Amino acid sequence: MRFRAMALALTLFLSLALVAATNPGKVSGTFIVAGTDAQLKHVRAKRVKLDDKGQMGYAVLMSAKPATGDIEAWRTADPQERGSYVHVIFDSKGEIWIAELGHVRAKTRPFGVMTEIRKVAFEVTGEQISGHIRTEGEQVFTDDHYSVDLTFQAPLERE
Repeated sequence: MRFRAMALALTLFLSLALVAATNPGKVSGTFIVAGTDAQLKHVRAKRVKLDDKGQMGYAVLMSAKPATGDIEAWRTADPQERGSYVHVIFDSKGEIWIAELGHVRAKTRPFGVMTEIRKVAFEVTGEQISGHIRTEGEQVFTDDHYSVDLTFQAPLERE
């Protein structure tokens, strides 16, 4: 009986791993700095604690290169090392708390914005998150001219 329970647990674990492997998520759209699109192709997402009161939200990382390790570590990542990325923190209703933008062509690396990027769409269904974010045209941060128009869908990672 104990062997059967272990075998069932292993089968369930492998099935979930297969689903996660076959549904890596999608990102499309543009993140342009200095006239160059970042070519973001990878997306990861997870639930995060937003404050000391236990308010929960979501971290979404869209990157040009496959992102390994902790999603939060990308908030201060050097784009020259890791490639271009957009790291967004959403509250539970999908409002953007902050977005960290890292682009290989940016003079300021990385830079955070709060009101320049808007949520167009946001949904969490079960263990999936999807959304659409964008700027209203070209924006300026210090010497960098940038625009964002990205749509994403990803499974929420388990802790």
